[in-house]
Amino acid sequence: MGATTASKPRTENLTRETVVFDGGNRTIQWIDALGMVHTIPSFIKFIDPTWQEIEPSLNSVVIEHEGQTFVLGQAAKEENGKPIFEAGKISLAPKLVLAALEPNRGETAVRIERLLLALPSSRVAEDLEILKSIEGTHEFSRNGQSIVATVVQVVPVDETKAAYAAAARDRLFRSESKLNGVLDLGGGTAIARLYKTDGSIKRDMDVILQGTDALAEAISARITHMLGHTVPAWAIMDGIERGDYAIGEGGQSFKPAFDFAHAEWLTNIRQKIGSKWKALNQSGQIGEVMIIGGSAPLAKPLEELTKGRFFVSDMPQVISIRSMPLL
Repeated sequence: MGATTASKPRTENLTRETVVFDGGNRTIQWIDALGMVHTIPSFIKFIDPTWQEIEPSLNSVVIEHEGQTFVLGQAAKEENGKPIFEAGKISLAPKLVLAALEPNRGETAVRIERLLLALPSSRVAEDLEILKSIEGTHEFSRNGQSIVATVVQVVPVDETKAAYAAAARDRLFRSESKLNGVLDLGGGTAIARLYKTDGSIKRDMDVILQGTDALAEAISARITHMLGHTVPAWAIMDGIERGDYAIGEGGQSFKPAFDFAHAEWLTNIRQKIGSKWKALNQSGQIGEVMIIGGSAPLAKPLEELTKGRFFVSDMPQVISIRSMPLL
């Protein structure tokens, strides 16, 4: 008699123990049921399906939920959708997170025991109320597939926490007996945060900084007179990411404006962190600070300026999302 392959019990195949999601101002990230990281642009576009048609793709997700149809990602960006930071990533979280509520392969229903959601601070009551509203059962369509998803528990995760935990686990900080930290360079805001040796946040030392949207806006202000019109922040950030420092591929270069604004932006970051952490620095209590986020490469000069005390992660854009399931 031939060998048989045992199949998962029905209830087990409908369950995902942990789902992680980070709806940032620059990108939306989640890990699917197969363990793959997805990163799409942080744009949303509401559409009327009776006359507008947008196809889902690798970088776009189409959602139908509670009488609304909207697309997230690259297609939303191309259709002049709204950047997430304009509407607020926390207020939009109940919609954005639907992209991540995927069943296991071959299923149309899923029970998610723990949904880990990244947010700037887990101490803001209004934000927690919005995120906790995601608990419960949701019926929606994702890329044309009807889904019933039940979220048992929402677990808010402070931004930088997963990255710090991964760095501490991998012993990336040379001074393990000191306060070490993470500088997360986001779009709307950036945050510099220190951690105690037990892994808890030293919240009184949090430093909220201008994100890369402020850098892009400073560049836009400098080139507006030259172009005769304003340029959206996302178009400038796209040029920076491509490395051609141009408005659109082959368009007007903004490299001189970038060089000036970039230097000012980095100086502002150093001054604000230095001021807040001055006493701790002078008493030798701070070890190293890891720089993460999609815009972390822009802070590469800080490595030399701080003689390695600030260092850019080897995986700045995905270290947080990859490490969240371990929390």
